[in-house]
Amino acid sequence: MISRNNTRSRAISRIVAILVVVIVVLAIIVAIEPFLLPTQTVTVKETVAAGEVTVTVSKTVFSTVVAPVKDVVWEEVQKRGKIIVGTSPDWPPFEFLDPKTGKVIGFEVELMEIVAERLGLKVEWKTMDFATIIVAVKNRDIDLGVSGFSITPDRLEEVQFTIYHTITESQLIMLKERAKTLGIDQLKSLEEIAKYKLVVGTGSGTTQEAELMDLVKKGVISMDHVRSYDDFGIALEDLKLGRIDAVYAETPITTWWTMTEEKPLVIVFGKPYWPVAFVAHKDATVLVSKINGVLAELIMEGKVAELYRKWTSPEVLG
Repeated sequence: MISRNNTRSRAISRIVAILVVVIVVLAIIVAIEPFLLPTQTVTVKETVAAGEVTVTVSKTVFSTVVAPVKDVVWEEVQKRGKIIVGTSPDWPPFEFLDPKTGKVIGFEVELMEIVAERLGLKVEWKTMDFATIIVAVKNRDIDLGVSGFSITPDRLEEVQFTIYHTITESQLIMLKERAKTLGIDQLKSLEEIAKYKLVVGTGSGTTQEAELMDLVKKGVISMDHVRSYDDFGIALEDLKLGRIDAVYAETPITTWWTMTEEKPLVIVFGKPYWPVAFVAHKDATVLVSKINGVLAELIMEGKVAELYRKWTSPEVLG
């Protein structure tokens, strides 16, 4: 009986000793961890049993240092001294072509220019179809996408975003005369597109197109109700010519249209929408961090709000 008790006591002492060693090792790791590079660790578990007492201890087999991921995009931007930005200039007042000079101008354009200036960089603008911008960012053909991009869960799986500068509202607009003819004042939801048999134009690759296509997949509306355009300006022209019944877009472009077009337009549906930000490659963490720092300063200084007021004012809209 005494022998069994001694054996059990020795086992318990061994377990206690192991636990003490583990605690000491963990304390050391916690103390020096901030000074270490990230590591990948492989561990195994060892179970020690003594009578009715069982303890499982994890032991490190090996640990390898993981080199930090480089931001190649930021390195290339620094080398050339300029940032290449893709945009689709059919989204006034965020980005559009100056009718006098042909240059890309707008709220996001000026905001991006200010961000680049504070980072000591120049901006090279590349115009392209909206639906191709994210692909170009992923392929690193451009450094950044600036074109009224909504931050959505689906897009976050492909790219990363800077902090947002604006939150918009989605709106369905119609010619006032056409809405009156169909007896439409306000739609309760997009599902009522089917009720009035509306043909709705929208932008290819946009969140609005995704919403409408989701309704098609659910069988709520038919494919005949949706028409996608590479250029929202063409969608607007087709609306005015009576080729489509409505355009589904978002503020501030819908605000721009309702205030600048000669033919009266009305908003027949609207709802809160996504935040808007710049688009970057998944690995462009340093670039995004740099831009976020400047954007945060500009927001705090009131500069972003000032720019938004400037580009949505009656003077600019007129």
